[in-house]
Amino acid sequence: MAFADPFSSIPLPEIVARCDELFNAGKGTETGELLRRWRRKAQELGDKRNELSLLNELIGHYRMQGDPERGREAVSAACGLIRELELSDTLSAGTILLNCATALQSFGQNDEALSLYAESARICEKHLPPGDKRFAGLYNNMAAAYVEKRAFKAAEGLYLQALDVLQKCGELMDSAVTCLNLAQLYRSWNNDEELIETML
Repeated sequence: MAFADPFSSIPLPEIVARCDELFNAGKGTETGELLRRWRRKAQELGDKRNELSLLNELIGHYRMQGDPERGREAVSAACGLIRELELSDTLSAGTILLNCATALQSFGQNDEALSLYAESARICEKHLPPGDKRFAGLYNNMAAAYVEKRAFKAAEGLYLQALDVLQKCGELMDSAVTCLNLAQLYRSWNNDEELIETML
């Protein structure tokens, strides 16, 4: 695959497309190597915005590969670039912070994840209309982090908010998944058979 001249710009769409090809072919190692190579090139060029985009891809990659050491470094670097580029109040930052939080949660860092989820929620509430489908993913992920902390009441509230958004958006399959999450929550929390049966 021929990329554009790397010394004039980072060809981000081509890089992401190539990463998708490698990922779909089951070549996780090569995917990571490609992203790290282009991140280094972005750093050499001082191309911080594209470096941030590459870090966002790497964060998801490290989460899926179960690589907490590299994942935490990428999260820290991404948060630093968001501040440096003064993007903290943009929807793009909200999306990246959600990705960061999900990665940290997968690495068992629920407190740090919840802090980033809260910041992502603040940003999204500023830029998205109420009931936007993207809130459902945020609420579901936040709820899962609270379940890990056994903060069941907080988790219940978030799952119910996610379910409300999904039902209003007509997303039946995702609504069903959230109902199952609630059923599992009630089993762990109070074993309320009526609530579990209702969710099922």
